[in-house]
Amino acid sequence: MFKLFFATPGKKVVADAELEEITLPAFSGELHILPGHAPLMTTLEAGQLKYRLQNGETDQLAISWGYCQISSDGVTVLAETAVHAQEVDVKVVNTKLQSNENILATESLSDDEWLKTNHEIARLQAELDLVNQAKH
Repeated sequence: MFKLFFATPGKKVVADAELEEITLPAFSGELHILPGHAPLMTTLEAGQLKYRLQNGETDQLAISWGYCQISSDGVTVLAETAVHAQEVDVKVVNTKLQSNENILATESLSDDEWLKTNHEIARLQAELDLVNQAKH
């Protein structure tokens, strides 16, 4: 077993919970962590974060970019945003997604604006994917 600490700027999602496994959307692909994993620090992309606690409880959230540190003590996840499927307003997310996709297709953006818009699209898509997975 190892500990999980997971927070966003606005809330502590999990603090010192006994963890059996966690799957994260790392920069270079999905990262599955089990007890005894080698120490690692990585950036996170927008996507699904899933974990199973020692008591068997599981949870799944859509996150945006962030950081993950794996040590002998456990896993620390710091993400910009984290939402459960029931927190997602699909109509609002679809509207924002369409708006951002329209911006990419029709406007001339600076590199920073282009990157920010793409990050927002990835975050919104991760939220929709989470809702769709929860329905099945």
